[in-house]
Amino acid sequence: MADALLERPGAKVCDPVTQRPIMGLSTEYCSTIYVAGDRDSLSWRVTEPSQGTHNSCRPSFAVEDDDHPASRVWVVGYIHNHVCGAPPSSLDLAAWPTDAFDAYVAMAEVRLIPGNGQPGNPAPAAYKNTGIELASAIVAERQDGTRVYLRYFPTGEVQQWSNARAGWVTLGSCAPRQLDSRNRARPPQCSPEPLQLLRE
Repeated sequence: MADALLERPGAKVCDPVTQRPIMGLSTEYCSTIYVAGDRDSLSWRVTEPSQGTHNSCRPSFAVEDDDHPASRVWVVGYIHNHVCGAPPSSLDLAAWPTDAFDAYVAMAEVRLIPGNGQPGNPAPAAYKNTGIELASAIVAERQDGTRVYLRYFPTGEVQQWSNARAGWVTLGSCAPRQLDSRNRARPPQCSPEPLQLLRE
């Protein structure tokens, strides 16, 4: 999936001096990650990437699957590219694929998705007796060609994949901030501040 996102036009375009996206040249793309099937046989699936702007991308929160009805489809997150390899933004952290979670009120206490959005009786996303965790991801490619993989949960926890440690490393926890008085996005509030990515 990382290849599919990073091979799109503008997906790796970043101003080398400012380390910021370039309006009109940089482009974020995002795909919705979902599971489909039943408790005994779930398959992981992903939508075709959709194009956003130089600094954001809005994933599809409703997925139609050719093989399964809506009652057997659960959105569990999304993946998108960050052209300059930055940590999740406030917009990223607030864009959870469920209307049951309001990121600006309080961060969720658990990582489990509340359900598949079926009116009146949402079914939880579960494989056998294990709940499916809700997580989203970011992929980026640095100027030297190395890739950065980040994932983040509704608990606010942000992790980066470490090749050296062959596993996910927790960088800290972040919560989104409201837009400023000019309706511009502000960086999230993180602990520790600022959130530092691994360099390896």
